[in-house]
Amino acid sequence: MEKNAKKLLDKYLMGNCTAEEIAVVEDWYLQLRNEAVAPAHTTIENSKAEVWNSLNPRPKALKLITFKNVAIAASIVLCFAIGTFYFIQHKDAPLVAKTELKDIQPGGQKAMLTLADGTVVDLDDAKNGQIANQNGIIIRKAKNGQLEYIIKENPNASTAGANTISTPRGGQYEVTLPDGTKVWLNAATKLTYPYAFAKNERVVSLSGEAYFEVSKDHTRPFRVKTDAQTVEVLGTHFNINAYGDESTIKTTLLEGAVKVSAATGIVNLHPGEQSQFFPNSAKLTLNAQVDTDKEMAWKNNIFSFDNDDLQSVMRQISRWYDVDVVYQGKIAPEKYVGEIPRNSNLAEVFKILELNHVHIEVKGKVLTVSGN
Repeated sequence: MEKNAKKLLDKYLMGNCTAEEIAVVEDWYLQLRNEAVAPAHTTIENSKAEVWNSLNPRPKALKLITFKNVAIAASIVLCFAIGTFYFIQHKDAPLVAKTELKDIQPGGQKAMLTLADGTVVDLDDAKNGQIANQNGIIIRKAKNGQLEYIIKENPNASTAGANTISTPRGGQYEVTLPDGTKVWLNAATKLTYPYAFAKNERVVSLSGEAYFEVSKDHTRPFRVKTDAQTVEVLGTHFNINAYGDESTIKTTLLEGAVKVSAATGIVNLHPGEQSQFFPNSAKLTLNAQVDTDKEMAWKNNIFSFDNDDLQSVMRQISRWYDVDVVYQGKIAPEKYVGEIPRNSNLAEVFKILELNHVHIEVKGKVLTVSGN
């Protein structure tokens, strides 16, 4: 991608650009100038070298921005210096009719709570205040929308049933468990836990993705079970991505220490490390240099892409916007880099993240992706 950007700038410096390519580079310069990257007294004619030099060194910060009212030459990739990002657009072959995407809104605070007796509560519609009383444990919806458990009496943990909180596609939710542990659930996620933990351990089950801030209790380890592994802690902050449609189960540690156990081995994590379990091969590995900001971007209401392929990008979009994605033809193996706010509607997302060599057709909530 950077080679394409440099090739375009080489053409500009040599005076060999088309009118469309000149518009791209000169608007680029104006964007840089507006951000005080270039001195205010310079002109476009005498600043071509400055624009070229602004590429090096490449900044580490990632940010996705759009151009407005600029003619973009087909398939040109720009690598910008104001927080690096890639912008790809086709002039003659629009990616998708934006009007078809305007009504597809981003996800929000949505979840269903299934109590031990089978009662189902729609937390989106439930009023603030007490929702249920389970043997001395009050379940209530707080003013900020999160779910919390308040222990009024000491329940009999041996007879406590399980509660399940589940988010749909297009939903996320925060819950404070009976022991004080806070859990943030991403879209299409299910967390099952007893409404009263046992005296010697705290065990929950997870499918999907969640971030945990575990309340410290040295007498009762906290365990998170997924289909293929168990994560054990005493008190720590970590994220688990265990979606069934992903090829890897990722456990990322931010604070404290955790032990990840699978049938094929054990990995002990320190802050800034990640375990990766590959269900197809049953292999458990350690990634000692993980980008924790990228892994936690969803909790901070951001899509973060770092050399992600199209299918990975679309899986995140599918979960958050509650849309189905199907593919036709050969999809080019481009990689995507940058960040997009998760509170954007789908039309705005595709305006920012224009996808190279693909066309998307929208029918209801089905996106059909076709390669050229």
